[in-house]
Amino acid sequence: MMDQKQIEKISALIKEQLLAGESVHLEGIGTFTRIHKSQHFSRDKKGRTVAHPPNDTIHFSPDELGEIG
Repeated sequence: MMDQKQIEKISALIKEQLLAGESVHLEGIGTFTRIHKSQHFSRDKKGRTVAHPPNDTIHFSPDELGEIG
């Protein structure tokens, strides 16, 4: 069983790789991928322009069962 310090170290490594634009695959668990969305504009119901700033989200794709090994 992992202790809190080990979990924090693994989380920091995953974060570092995602910030560098890399995907992270954990065998038997899945893949974390950073998705970047560029700034864009839309119109609200009154016709006003609304700015949507750029943002990044993390997408997780779980491994299929039985894929280990």
